[in-house]
Amino acid sequence: MPVRLLVDSSSDFSSVQDPAEPLTAHLVELRRRLIFCLLYWGAGTALCYGWSGKLLTWLARSAGGVVFTLPTEAFMVRLKAAAFTGLLAVLPLILHQVWLFVARAFSPKLRRLVFALAAVSYLLFALGAAIAMFVVVPSAMRFLLAFGSEEIRPLMTLSGYLGFVTGLALAFGGVFQMPIVLVLLNRMGIVSRRTLRSRWRFVYLGAFIVAGVLTPAPDAFSQIALAAPTILIFELTLLVLR
Repeated sequence: MPVRLLVDSSSDFSSVQDPAEPLTAHLVELRRRLIFCLLYWGAGTALCYGWSGKLLTWLARSAGGVVFTLPTEAFMVRLKAAAFTGLLAVLPLILHQVWLFVARAFSPKLRRLVFALAAVSYLLFALGAAIAMFVVVPSAMRFLLAFGSEEIRPLMTLSGYLGFVTGLALAFGGVFQMPIVLVLLNRMGIVSRRTLRSRWRFVYLGAFIVAGVLTPAPDAFSQIALAAPTILIFELTLLVLR
């Protein structure tokens, strides 16, 4: 059954009018791209496994040390850490495979836009994850561990602590995708630079509210570490909007 993307040819989202292909051809192509993505992820995990122990050791220092309660927990957590960092390392290659699968459905103009946005999206996600891991986590742990005492001592498991760190990294990386969303909404004609500029107070307030929700510690430093870059990225994004 032929499959063709039906869109308005007058918009940026117009098709390049490639010949229609059978659905089975698209499925075969999708399967091939998924296999490449898994191979890239496996290779990235293998490469990052060698130093994942050093990463966990560094992260554990912020928590004053962690423990594992099952014989296989330390190995599994190290494998998860390698998988997470390996995914971040090879994400450009995975995005390239996604791009090769979907690019034919876009017009040349939209191809350039999506390609640029994908590159910026990766950099922003990496920046957000780095701020979470190297700035917010140490600050948050210092604040949270200060509630302990001689009688109340923290005893965190390795898997629980890794989940805490990766959850923050994903949350920060997700928040830093705001410019991508704004650019797409702007190109689709849903929002304009003038509208966003007139509502900057709500954006600033929202940045601090989101920072207060996502950061585990209520100290001002952790919240500013997320809110300030978010506001800066918002202001820079306004420069490229219509």
